[in-house]
Amino acid sequence: MLQSLINNFTVLTTFLFFGNMAWGKCQAYNLQKNNRTKLILGLILGLFGVALMYYTFPINSVVFADFRQLPILISVSLGGWIAGLVSTVIIFVYRLAFLSGVSMTSVWGAVNALGTFIIAILFLKDYKLILRKWIWATVLSAGFSMLVFSIILDDENKWAPIGTFCLVFIVGGMFTFAMLLYLKRSDDSLRIMREAAHRDFLTGLYNARAFEVIMEQKIASSTRYHVPFTLLLIDIDHFKQVNDTFGHPAGDTVLSQLAAVLRDTFHPGDHIARKGGEEFAVIVDECDSNQIEIIAERLRRNVENHIFNLPDGTELKMTISAGSATYPDMAEQLLFERADQALYQAKTSGRNRVCRAASF
Repeated sequence: MLQSLINNFTVLTTFLFFGNMAWGKCQAYNLQKNNRTKLILGLILGLFGVALMYYTFPINSVVFADFRQLPILISVSLGGWIAGLVSTVIIFVYRLAFLSGVSMTSVWGAVNALGTFIIAILFLKDYKLILRKWIWATVLSAGFSMLVFSIILDDENKWAPIGTFCLVFIVGGMFTFAMLLYLKRSDDSLRIMREAAHRDFLTGLYNARAFEVIMEQKIASSTRYHVPFTLLLIDIDHFKQVNDTFGHPAGDTVLSQLAAVLRDTFHPGDHIARKGGEEFAVIVDECDSNQIEIIAERLRRNVENHIFNLPDGTELKMTISAGSATYPDMAEQLLFERADQALYQAKTSGRNRVCRAASF
């Protein structure tokens, strides 16, 4: 029995580890709430439940137990009722018809899977790993299994092995919860670190390094699909005076609030970055040289009309200067240079204005 238990925990650990890697990919592409992904999750966990049926440990000389209920609990907690139903149906049908043929034992074994699904729906359908709810689901699932075994077994000494199974199952359930929670926290920490590596710490916008990568990808995509985009470079007018007069915390406040104005002005598909200091850059997607004049002017007005509130309660009015260059009107290697030249023209011609680089 000890060897069988070790095999169960080994299979369970291996599946959770590699399954979490695949689930993390779904998270990266925001597929976790997709019904197709839930169906696939239910299918995989259902097959995992089938595999666990072959790693049994004995209750007595004729009845064997396994951890097949755990994939059902996992599927409902990660994928809701859709994933849980798919995994339950797979385990139900396989246990009833394929494992050892139709018999009273197989019928009750299939019913056990259905009971676990109902318990999981009652406690775990909210996509969250909550210890109290998981304990309730695990204990009730073990209790339902205990009831099933008490019906199947006709043995005066059945309660000792049944109690042993329930204890082992609860331990397995808590081990599963600990593994899921550990993997989730590890994924969250890794995601935060990756996000921090690509974000400016003050504004939350992309940093300069990430923006360079995005620019390369955008150029390649624009070339492939023949969709123009515009690079817009932005500089805050007289920003040094804010730092000199009110201090650097006030300057940081202005930068943070300008980032909010940028987010409100541009679409979610546009990429906004802080290049450094008071300089910002935006990749305006699907935008040609004529459209950028309207968009950039809207940004200029939004900034001009915005009231910047400093930490000491002072209210400021700020303006920006901006320069743009459009691809493929502008050669790839000249894009930044021409946009920067247009920005310089805007600043030298009076500030608080936008200029567009001429096409070559």
